[in-house]
This record gives sequence, C-alpha cells and structure tokens, in this order.
Amino acid sequence: MSMSAEDEELLAVIEDTVPPDRARRVRPEATLRQLGIDSLNLVIIVGRFLERYPVPVEPLQERLGSVRTVGELLELGRMARAAWRRETGHA
Repeated sequence: MSMSAEDEELLAVIEDTVPPDRARRVRPEATLRQLGIDSLNLVIIVGRFLERYPVPVEPLQERLGSVRTVGELLELGRMARAAWRRETGHA
C-alpha cells in the first residue's frame, strides 16, 4: 500500500511510540493491541499529532474511544491536518 509523504510522517509519530521490537509491524491494518499501544500511548500519539497540527482537541477526542487500528489512528492525524489547513489557509 502506497502512502503519501504526509501520511508517512504521521506513521513515523506512531512508530516512535511503540516498543522498538514492534515498530517494524506498524502498518494500517495492525491493531493497537498487537503493537502494545495502550491508552496512555494513544494520548501521547494524539498529543504529538496536535503538536504538529495545533487544532482544537475536541473533534479528535470524540473519536478517540473507537480507535482500534493504526489506520483509524492515522485517520485522526489526517483529521487534525485537515482542520489545521482549513484554519491556517494552507492548501
């Protein structure tokens, strides 16, 4: 599966949070449980998304409880990126 450079950046944020022995298994279809990502790691990852794309946390927070896969987590990062672009006028 081919990803955009921006999605690769989001994936790198996730990879930086998982234990080193599991980082090679980070792919969109992997479950957070398979990678050892618990609720604290999830909050850290979303926090890093928000550092990169500073937007209100509420829209992401609403979906946080239903995230089960890396793909769904990437979607949260994409949501933050899209909201940041709308707010800042970036294309």
